Amino acid sequence: MIINSALIDVGGSSVKVTIQDNNSGKMLTHEIAVTPIVEGRHIYLNPDQLFTTVIEAMNKCADQLTSGVKINQIYISTLRQGFCLVSKADELTPIYLNSDTSGELAHGDIAKYGARRIYEETGHWFAPQLTLPKLVNLLRVRPDLQKQNAKLLFVHDWLVWKFTQETLSEMTLVSAGQMAKISERDIHFELLEFFGISADLMPKTQKFGTSVDTLKPAVSAMLSTQWSEAEVFVGGGDSHFLHMGASGNHTGKVVVSAGSSTPISLLSTTLGSSTLLQPWKSTSFEESMYLLEGNLGYPGSFFGWLSRNVLHPISSGAISIENISKAATVFGSCNMWNEEKWESRPAFSVLGDFSQSTSNDLALGLALDYSFALSNQISELINDGFEINQVVLTGGGANSQLQTILRSLLDVPVDLISTEGAMGNIFSQLSDQESGLIEFGTNPDFLDFETSEFLKFEAKRHALLYAEVEGTRKVLEDAI
Repeated sequence: MIINSALIDVGGSSVKVTIQDNNSGKMLTHEIAVTPIVEGRHIYLNPDQLFTTVIEAMNKCADQLTSGVKINQIYISTLRQGFCLVSKADELTPIYLNSDTSGELAHGDIAKYGARRIYEETGHWFAPQLTLPKLVNLLRVRPDLQKQNAKLLFVHDWLVWKFTQETLSEMTLVSAGQMAKISERDIHFELLEFFGISADLMPKTQKFGTSVDTLKPAVSAMLSTQWSEAEVFVGGGDSHFLHMGASGNHTGKVVVSAGSSTPISLLSTTLGSSTLLQPWKSTSFEESMYLLEGNLGYPGSFFGWLSRNVLHPISSGAISIENISKAATVFGSCNMWNEEKWESRPAFSVLGDFSQSTSNDLALGLALDYSFALSNQISELINDGFEINQVVLTGGGANSQLQTILRSLLDVPVDLISTEGAMGNIFSQLSDQESGLIEFGTNPDFLDFETSEFLKFEAKRHALLYAEVEGTRKVLEDAI
């Protein structure tokens, strides 16, 4: 039987629907932008408007199908840490996004629990974007919410509820929200009790890939007939889907998603012991594994700024000693992922006199800064005893230049996979097919010994200078 699957991806800036039409072998997509509402620290979406956008994207994507083709499976991939509270029939709050930083107002509450303790128990150190601090603050401001038989639904859960009226959650979302006892792969009810959060607020969790139900009649009436036989399955967090597509959910593969931000992820059979690098640790779609994550911050957005403000397109020249020497010294990436280093990361800056630098010199400086930070974080995973046998670069910013630089800094194979290739691999796994051999891009160019050694020397020099400018971002923010 031919199974046609759809993946609905809800992010903070768009809704994207992708359908794998196995009758024709085509992958069809339709994406619609959404505009978050900003009120102080709160950043959110209106649930009614978001659902209307989801329905529109589903219909426009299905319109591209060959006549008579039906969609059989719906999976949902969403941003993590975003959530809303619902009653039986209605949303009680807007959909607060992961970019919402209202959790900063609960920093003192989290500190009372103990910074080290909460990291050891939940796998997450404090960040205002996480679900737990945002929820603590919300319930302090609106204690009435707990008296309305409310349920907390992550964005994925909310869409499942809108489609089927079933209230459920999934453990990758709970754990990524700092609300799980990570060693037990379960909701951390003692933690919730400490913060005065009722256990009844949490819906029961379901395993990834579990069938939920067909679409309820009211939803089917909004959709084209291609969706009439579709069944909703439990999905999860977007980063987990990304890792699944780029790695085939195999251990030992570090996946780097090069976009405006740069998450780094690794599947591990153990939680391990983390020292300098303190990766966020969540459950995985594979029940026997954990997903460990670091992040470089937002270096891709700086490259986007540069490319939009130059007269001529940026070209990546050869990685040579001459070009590395001319490259600007740039700081745009967080070179170590832990609470202290994230807080003290430098402001985006270019060191020294770069008035004679070309746009290509600046771009190479950004690429070097990016690669040095990646190498630092991946090396610390290796130092902490985690198995790493491959680095996979994907996303819009992944390219052969980064691949070549990183390959020289790490004694680990570095490969590229296109976004389309990763998405195809996701659909293969959702259809219970073997992911097989993942098709990677071309092999990287290998630098000669002299250039490679010079590159490593520059990485050490960059690290020393990085330490000199740490804390500048915080000083500038406090001065505003």
